[in-house]
Amino acid sequence: MKIDFSFYIAIILSLISGQIDIYLTYLIALTIHECGHLIIASIFKWEIFELKISAIGGFLTFKDDLTKPAWESFCVASGGIIFNIIFGLILLLLDGPATLIYTQFAIAIFNLLPITPLDGSRLIQAFLRGVLDYKMVLKVIRIANIIFLIIFILTIAILGLEQYFIVAGILAILVFKYHKMVPYLYQRYRIQNNETIDTIS
Repeated sequence: MKIDFSFYIAIILSLISGQIDIYLTYLIALTIHECGHLIIASIFKWEIFELKISAIGGFLTFKDDLTKPAWESFCVASGGIIFNIIFGLILLLLDGPATLIYTQFAIAIFNLLPITPLDGSRLIQAFLRGVLDYKMVLKVIRIANIIFLIIFILTIAILGLEQYFIVAGILAILVFKYHKMVPYLYQRYRIQNNETIDTIS
């Protein structure tokens, strides 16, 4: 398990601003979300390679994930969202804390955004892998990242949700890092599938 520097920054900022209780609520929802991915992955006997915790969430990497059937990838990617919704509904029926209920659904909806590295992007990738070759999938995701990131930022600006500009900034950085890693991801795919080394521009 790796903890990104941004996670420590988020903890410090939440302490300084007096919003540590809100961030802890978010961390509870985050834990449930990642457990959803882990449980579904364990059903398919996927082996974990790395769990990285950052300010906006956890990011799981699995060994030989690109050799798995696309439908398994789709199920694993949707696991976190499903668990947040189920847990949120249970809390709602039990008249649980309103903040925790809201956070469960908020994280589920946020993760549906088709922007890397959120689950929405993973769901699209899993679907596209069933109909396109992986090189084309990566190119489509590159374009989708830019389009939906712009839409997300414009929506924040239009609705006056300035507090989410930090989230948008973090997503923009992660998208940039992803785009830089695309050639590596393509090579990893070919190696995992025992294919001849090729390149992607």
